[in-house]
Amino acid sequence: MQTSSKNIHNAPITVKKALVILEEFVNADSPLGISEISRKLKANKSTVYRILQALSQKGYIQQDPGTNKYALGFKILQIGVAQLQKISLREVGKAALETLAQETLQTARLAILDQDEVVYIDHVEGKDPIRLHLQVGSRGPVYCTAAGKAILAHLPEETRSDILSRCHFQSLTAKTITDRARFESQLEWVRRSGFSINDEEFRKEVRAVGAPIFNMDGKVIGAIVIVAPSFRLRLRDFPLFGQHVKKAALEISKKMGYSLSTIQTKENGGKR
Repeated sequence: MQTSSKNIHNAPITVKKALVILEEFVNADSPLGISEISRKLKANKSTVYRILQALSQKGYIQQDPGTNKYALGFKILQIGVAQLQKISLREVGKAALETLAQETLQTARLAILDQDEVVYIDHVEGKDPIRLHLQVGSRGPVYCTAAGKAILAHLPEETRSDILSRCHFQSLTAKTITDRARFESQLEWVRRSGFSINDEEFRKEVRAVGAPIFNMDGKVIGAIVIVAPSFRLRLRDFPLFGQHVKKAALEISKKMGYSLSTIQTKENGGKR
């Protein structure tokens, strides 16, 4: 039984029905066939088939060519692992956030990349009377935040280029970098220095310094940043605060399984 991608795209598939089918697979002890799913959901076979084809194309389920039955695909596992990683990153990063805020007296934040934006998953406010409040779940552009720059700079070149191709580089302040070539030059500086900066590029009179967090495979999975009003975070303070965030980021990375010697060994083809 075959169908075109155009027909699948135009099929009357509802999110609710698709989720119900996915739940059936989660609870099933063995692969399921179209007739079995149709009977359980009391839905006609053609509707079930279209939903299964759409889910299969996206990798959420997979079909056994021998039995023609379906089972959960690896995309579900990928999503689950990614979510666990985000949760564990927040748990592991809490202590480092608190230490960073205490040492610098500034607000410390933990961020991850979601599509083309950074999402702040935790924060600890500094001791200074003037504080920069943040709601967990807040988002920011990757191109004008210290967290975004720290993560972008250490992504694989193809992934980074793909994200930047979708960036509009909108001018949010007079200091926002809107030229892609100039921005990529700064990312090169971030890779060399080990920390990133935001010099009033996202909001006026607010600066930030960030550093990347890596997992056991050496892949960047987030960033830790210090955010403060410009009069408390002067340009000459960037190197000092850069050392603070680098130290905190390395502490979190190690707890996430990151080992500099292991990564260097991989890069050298297994030779030490």
